[in-house]
Amino acid sequence: MEMYREAYEYYKMACENHGMESVNFYHFIKHLTAEQLNEYNKKAY
Repeated sequence: MEMYREAYEYYKMACENHGMESVNFYHFIKHLTAEQLNEYNKKAY
């Protein structure tokens, strides 16, 4: 679950940096693909 939380935090930061509103954690996880999760985690480290 920690991996999902880290990906979500990266997503929120990216949204803030681009002036976009982020979705909540539930919607983020529900619509996240495995490929997207892998890419978010690569960038988070």
